[in-house]
Amino acid sequence: MHLFFVLPATVVVMAVSIFPAIYAVYLSFTNRRLMWLGTMKFLGLENYSRMFNDSLFLHSLRLQFTFMALAIPIELIIGFLVALLFLKDFPLSRLLRSLLMLPVYVLPVVSGLTWRLMLQPEYGMLGKLFKQISLGPAAWLADVRFAFVAVVLQDVWRMWPFMFMVLYAGLTSIPNEYLEAAQLDGATPFQRLFWVIIPLIKPVIVTALLLRLIDALRIFSEVYVMTYGGPSNATMLLPLYIHRRAFEFGEIGYGSALGVFLMIVSLLITYQLIKRSMRGELA
Repeated sequence: MHLFFVLPATVVVMAVSIFPAIYAVYLSFTNRRLMWLGTMKFLGLENYSRMFNDSLFLHSLRLQFTFMALAIPIELIIGFLVALLFLKDFPLSRLLRSLLMLPVYVLPVVSGLTWRLMLQPEYGMLGKLFKQISLGPAAWLADVRFAFVAVVLQDVWRMWPFMFMVLYAGLTSIPNEYLEAAQLDGATPFQRLFWVIIPLIKPVIVTALLLRLIDALRIFSEVYVMTYGGPSNATMLLPLYIHRRAFEFGEIGYGSALGVFLMIVSLLITYQLIKRSMRGELA
């Protein structure tokens, strides 16, 4: 009888998640093109071998990992420090805590458009400010060196409150007895932070990192509307490159191979983090 209640959810998961993934794996072994209705040819591993000889794919992969290595630690540090500040109640703390969460609820495409307008050199708020203090070029998004920095800043602005929300929940769950015992033993605030608080919330930190890593791997719409991967592919992150190959160049087979590669990377990162967490290396 219980299978009857599970069946609808199973069908939905199969339809929107499992089947597309299996079909993408199948297409990745073919020469399927977007506007071609002829017979598909089985290519074996040709798309995958082509991937590692594709200089633009390797460039996108480097950018993707650089983006994750820069944005996520910054978001983690800011979120953690702000969560520590909010551990003690102060006037309007509840209101401020709610307001800080607003960027998380902004749609990625809206966030990207907002940052694009703010960095506009003529009438954008940040563009005019940076121009007045001579910080960087007049048009950040048109400069090869600063466009990537702008994408990272946009992501940090939108997603650090997510880290704050998760870490604040973890910090408030720490029993006061541990902190009071450490204080009675003469531990300084820094010792309590590094020897009591951080070890106790490591599982929460791992969860927050895991969620952000998976989310960062599929970043697309905000970069698409901010820079469209430019200038000169300076912000061509991996999801944008997959989209370009599949839907602009019409190479569905090759684009599927790139998508399968991204899915495998995501699964490997998830597996390693969960494995280390369960072994107690991170927790």
